[in-house]
Amino acid sequence: MTITDFSKIIITLVINGFHIRQVERFAGNNSIVHIYKYDKLGAEIRYTILFSEDKAETAILETLQKMSKSHNGHAILINDHLKTDKTKCYSLKSFLDIFGGIVNTGLILIPNLSDVLDKLGHNKLPPDLKGEPEDLLEYYSTECLQYIFESPTRRYGSDRLFEKLPDGIVICKNRYMVLFDSKAYKDGFGIESENINSFSYYVNEFNNRYSSYFGNIFSVIIVSGHFTDSEKSIENRSDELYNLCNCKISCIPARELGDIVQLLKVNPEIRGSINWKNVFSNTLIQLKYVEKEIKRIQKDKLH
Repeated sequence: MTITDFSKIIITLVINGFHIRQVERFAGNNSIVHIYKYDKLGAEIRYTILFSEDKAETAILETLQKMSKSHNGHAILINDHLKTDKTKCYSLKSFLDIFGGIVNTGLILIPNLSDVLDKLGHNKLPPDLKGEPEDLLEYYSTECLQYIFESPTRRYGSDRLFEKLPDGIVICKNRYMVLFDSKAYKDGFGIESENINSFSYYVNEFNNRYSSYFGNIFSVIIVSGHFTDSEKSIENRSDELYNLCNCKISCIPARELGDIVQLLKVNPEIRGSINWKNVFSNTLIQLKYVEKEIKRIQKDKLH
């Protein structure tokens, strides 16, 4: 199994709500992955999974059993060549088929997307929507960022009740990750020191867990109705975060996020040609930065 294949497996697990606790590699292209997820009441459900290409039973199966017991996890063997009655078995394809691919709910297709996002970002419930504006802003932000980056995205939702996590993660194509937090505030959101400390914790934690598979965190994106800080103040906060974890902040007003998606819906194929690092290296993200990228692409005939 190549590094690329294994990274795809880790992506599949992460976007389907699993957290990677540990990965251990063994001789013979064998890897054991310890993962967990939370049930609705917050209990950890643990699995110890052996990915193997062995064609006969070897001592690695005993290692799987021992490790699953020590981690209190359910033991699973993923192997295309071997079946055993010692543990539950899947082929790699049947294992991945359990999860399926990226799910698109169609939220971005509504014609008044920017208006909806603006209201949610200001903690207001738009007509015809039910639920809490804060939760809905998370859902819409997740869908928008997944569409923009054309990359798998995970919203952590209720997992954040049991573990310190951002609202979500985007696992971007060119080996980097983006974390995002949505803030539904009636009077706008201001970045405080405690936010910087939380973001720093998220970045370090995710880099430690996943950077060997997906690359480092490039940016922490904050989505809100508007920001009470000046652009200079946000830059200073971004520098604070960079000094702690080599990562900067990208603030995007919710309406601007909707406007960017609406622009891209006219020509969705161009998304893959946009250098999104150029866009999200700015402190305060605006539609004009995406328009600038599109003009560059058209001028250089890159698309």
